[in-house]
Amino acid sequence: MNWGIVGIVLLGLMAVVITFQALWINAYKKKQKHSQELIRDLQNAQDLLNQLRDRDEYIDIRPLLERRASLIGRLMAAGISGDRDVNEAILKEIESLVADREIFMRENMQMYERWQPAMISRLRECGLTDEEMEVCCLYAMGLNGKSIQQYTQDGRHYQNVGLIRKKLGLGEHDKNIDGYIKSLIK
Repeated sequence: MNWGIVGIVLLGLMAVVITFQALWINAYKKKQKHSQELIRDLQNAQDLLNQLRDRDEYIDIRPLLERRASLIGRLMAAGISGDRDVNEAILKEIESLVADREIFMRENMQMYERWQPAMISRLRECGLTDEEMEVCCLYAMGLNGKSIQQYTQDGRHYQNVGLIRKKLGLGEHDKNIDGYIKSLIK
């Protein structure tokens, strides 16, 4: 048996194992960093909702704020604990929350009317209907056109967005509507 060749093979295997470990550790660190960023973002959203909930001018949407702040708190707890049963229960609650599109979109717009009054005011100035503004609020949430079309099940979504773009004064080659809506958020 040639011990030199065996040594080279063993060194090669060790290099592969070390490389694999380094890649795994790097992926784990990235996942941890992403989880920490997500939890930080959720905490910020929950803090904002709690601040809004406690202000008198938001008394009309207080139950909505409380429900969403509670949901975010439970999402964070589930993310920290990794408890799959809790995660599944939260996902079912979210599905229930968004299941009635009409109610969800109306409540979502109510949130944006209070949270982003300048955005809603600008949309009204441009002559958008309530339904068109509800769609714009979905863009403000971070959804894209395809996701909104799937959620609303509106076969004319892209034609309707064309009308919204026209009312907003956006040309064919101007900024995407989602980018424009997000630029209205202060």
